[in-house]
Amino acid sequence: MLYLVRRVLQPPSVADPRVLTLVLAVVPVALLVLAVGALRPKVPDRRLEQDSEAYWSEAGSRGSAIVLWAAIEGAGLVGAVGYFLTGGTAPAVAFALALAALVLFRPARLEGDGAA
Repeated sequence: MLYLVRRVLQPPSVADPRVLTLVLAVVPVALLVLAVGALRPKVPDRRLEQDSEAYWSEAGSRGSAIVLWAAIEGAGLVGAVGYFLTGGTAPAVAFALALAALVLFRPARLEGDGAA
Protein backbone atom coordinates (compact mmCIF):
# COMPACT_ATOMS: atom_id res chain seq x y z
CA MET A 1 0.00 0.00 0.00
CA LEU A 2 2.83 2.36 0.85
CA TYR A 3 4.34 1.70 -2.56
CA LEU A 4 1.07 2.65 -4.28
CA VAL A 5 0.60 5.77 -2.16
CA ARG A 6 4.13 6.87 -2.97
CA ARG A 7 3.50 6.39 -6.70
CA VAL A 8 0.11 8.15 -6.75
CA LEU A 9 0.95 11.11 -4.51
CA GLN A 10 3.74 13.56 -5.12
CA PRO A 11 6.44 12.44 -2.66
CA PRO A 12 7.93 15.16 -0.48
CA SER A 13 11.22 16.59 -1.66
CA VAL A 14 14.20 15.89 0.56
CA ALA A 15 17.37 18.02 0.51
CA ASP A 16 19.92 15.18 0.67
CA PRO A 17 18.11 11.86 0.19
CA ARG A 18 21.28 9.73 0.46
CA VAL A 19 21.99 10.78 4.04
CA LEU A 20 18.35 10.55 5.06
CA THR A 21 18.06 7.14 3.40
CA LEU A 22 21.06 5.90 5.35
CA VAL A 23 19.80 7.26 8.67
CA LEU A 24 16.27 5.94 8.13
CA ALA A 25 17.68 2.50 7.33
CA VAL A 26 20.24 2.30 10.15
CA VAL A 27 17.86 3.41 12.92
CA PRO A 28 15.28 0.63 12.33
CA VAL A 29 17.98 -2.01 11.99
CA ALA A 30 19.50 -0.83 15.28
CA LEU A 31 16.06 -1.02 16.91
CA LEU A 32 15.58 -4.54 15.57
CA VAL A 33 18.98 -5.62 16.89
CA LEU A 34 18.06 -4.16 20.28
CA ALA A 35 14.68 -5.91 20.23
CA VAL A 36 16.06 -9.31 19.26
CA GLY A 37 19.23 -9.12 21.33
CA ALA A 38 18.08 -7.43 24.52
CA LEU A 39 14.28 -7.46 24.69
CA ARG A 40 13.42 -10.95 23.41
CA PRO A 41 15.44 -12.70 26.13
CA LYS A 42 13.40 -10.78 28.75
CA VAL A 43 10.16 -12.43 27.63
CA PRO A 44 9.85 -15.43 29.94
CA ASP A 45 9.24 -18.88 28.49
CA ARG A 46 5.95 -20.58 29.20
CA ARG A 47 6.25 -23.40 31.68
CA LEU A 48 5.01 -26.85 30.73
CA GLU A 49 2.25 -26.87 33.36
CA GLN A 50 1.08 -23.39 32.39
CA ASP A 51 -1.72 -22.93 29.87
CA SER A 52 -1.96 -20.07 27.42
CA GLU A 53 -4.44 -18.08 29.52
CA ALA A 54 -2.25 -18.24 32.62
CA TYR A 55 0.86 -17.31 30.63
CA TRP A 56 -0.67 -14.15 29.15
CA SER A 57 -2.34 -13.14 32.42
CA GLU A 58 1.06 -12.80 34.10
CA ALA A 59 2.28 -9.22 34.07
CA GLY A 60 5.88 -10.25 33.41
CA SER A 61 5.25 -12.12 30.20
CA ARG A 62 2.60 -9.73 28.91
CA GLY A 63 4.56 -6.58 29.71
CA SER A 64 7.82 -7.87 28.26
CA ALA A 65 6.08 -8.99 25.08
CA ILE A 66 4.40 -5.60 24.64
CA VAL A 67 7.74 -3.81 24.97
CA LEU A 68 9.27 -6.20 22.42
CA TRP A 69 6.44 -5.67 19.94
CA ALA A 70 6.51 -1.89 20.44
CA ALA A 71 10.24 -1.75 19.63
CA ILE A 72 9.75 -3.87 16.51
CA GLU A 73 6.74 -1.82 15.44
CA GLY A 74 8.73 1.38 15.94
CA ALA A 75 11.48 0.02 13.72
CA GLY A 76 8.94 -0.80 11.04
CA LEU A 77 7.39 2.63 11.27
CA VAL A 78 10.75 4.36 10.87
CA GLY A 79 11.55 2.14 7.89
CA ALA A 80 8.16 2.86 6.29
CA VAL A 81 8.57 6.61 6.75
CA GLY A 82 12.09 6.34 5.36
CA TYR A 83 10.81 4.60 2.26
CA PHE A 84 7.98 7.10 1.85
CA LEU A 85 10.29 10.10 2.13
CA THR A 86 13.22 8.84 0.08
CA GLY A 87 12.00 5.92 -2.02
CA GLY A 88 15.19 4.13 -1.04
CA THR A 89 15.57 0.38 -1.00
CA ALA A 90 17.39 0.25 2.35
CA PRO A 91 14.51 1.68 4.42
CA ALA A 92 12.11 -0.64 2.58
CA VAL A 93 14.29 -3.61 3.50
CA ALA A 94 14.36 -2.45 7.13
CA PHE A 95 10.56 -2.20 7.03
CA ALA A 96 10.32 -5.73 5.61
CA LEU A 97 12.67 -7.03 8.33
CA ALA A 98 10.46 -5.47 10.99
CA LEU A 99 7.39 -7.13 9.51
CA ALA A 100 9.23 -10.45 9.45
CA ALA A 101 10.24 -9.95 13.10
CA LEU A 102 6.61 -9.31 14.08
CA VAL A 103 5.63 -12.57 12.38
CA LEU A 104 8.53 -14.37 14.04
CA PHE A 105 7.63 -13.10 17.52
CA ARG A 106 3.85 -13.45 17.26
CA PRO A 107 1.96 -14.38 20.44
CA ALA A 108 1.55 -18.06 19.59
CA ARG A 109 5.26 -18.34 18.89
CA LEU A 110 6.28 -16.56 22.10
CA GLU A 111 4.11 -18.72 24.29
CA GLY A 112 5.02 -21.87 22.39
CA ASP A 113 8.79 -21.40 22.63
CA GLY A 114 9.09 -22.74 26.17
CA ALA A 115 6.17 -25.17 26.17
CA ALA A 116 7.53 -27.74 23.80
